Amino acid sequence: MTRPLLDELDRRLIGALHLAPRATWDDIGGILSADASTLKRRYDRLHEARMVRVIGQADWGMHSTAMPVHVFLDITGETPLAVLDRLRDLPHLQLLAQISGDYPLYAVVHAPSEAATSEAVDRMFSVSGVRRVNSLPALSTLRRGITWDPQFLTDTERAELLKLTGGRPEGTATATPPAKPLSEAERTVVAQLIRDGRASSASIGRAAGLATSTAHRVVRRVLDEGWVKPRLEIVSEWLGFQTPFILRLRVAPGETPDVMRRIDRLPQTRLAAHVASDMSVLATGLVTDRSALAAFIDNELAEIPGIVTVGVDVMLAEPRRYWLDRDLGSGLGEFHAPALL
Repeated sequence: MTRPLLDELDRRLIGALHLAPRATWDDIGGILSADASTLKRRYDRLHEARMVRVIGQADWGMHSTAMPVHVFLDITGETPLAVLDRLRDLPHLQLLAQISGDYPLYAVVHAPSEAATSEAVDRMFSVSGVRRVNSLPALSTLRRGITWDPQFLTDTERAELLKLTGGRPEGTATATPPAKPLSEAERTVVAQLIRDGRASSASIGRAAGLATSTAHRVVRRVLDEGWVKPRLEIVSEWLGFQTPFILRLRVAPGETPDVMRRIDRLPQTRLAAHVASDMSVLATGLVTDRSALAAFIDNELAEIPGIVTVGVDVMLAEPRRYWLDRDLGSGLGEFHAPALL
């Protein structure tokens, strides 16, 4: 597959969809001063090239009663990529990566329950080539992946796009299910929106056998309640962001909440989590290259009080992120969406 060549409008369109993934082409066109039909053609071309895809980020309580576990794996007798390929078949793996540092592999397990989490981590020990597994349960998490911004737009354009979505921040993620069990229609709509975050009410209604008016009402409720949040996924390397990274931070006692909030506000950040470990905070992020990572550490990160020590790992390969397989040659692949409870 040929990698799509991007011009300025393509990049601005991707920037707009990061902020407002379900916005209409007319709304985006009005903000970017571009023709709506042109924007749709651009998006269709990028989607067909498997560079972009709008999925739905399910609220954690929709698919789990447990928090994620961050797992670092040491290996023996095998290459990291060979072991990484074997891990793909294990259940409940949201992310898989080869990284620099003492542990060559990193994964995120988010299973439906604590018991399923224990079983999923336990199965890692049986994978050929795995020598040691270091699991770090998340105690609290600020989700940034959905709101990470490639910074392709002006401040005015960003503000106008955020108005379309209410400009609501992600906040702290919890594994709390909805107050009431979902109706069958709501479950169907949630499942459809997870697979296609831009799906129209009419298309969802047809797929679910619902009247268009009913589908529109249920879709609106699912989105307003935050049970599903549309999310643009990209092949970030094709956009020029070559260096995903992991930070392992030891933080002074009592400073963890403030450090996490400060890190979460940085545009390079994708996730900040308080973890049960000899470190306090684990964060992931994405920058253009290693020199940009050095500048991030020496400038933005250095300005945050309360950080005692910093460990940095570069993700050398990331064949799965947010349940979605990725390949630098062929683009976005299979989506392993978590099953609803």
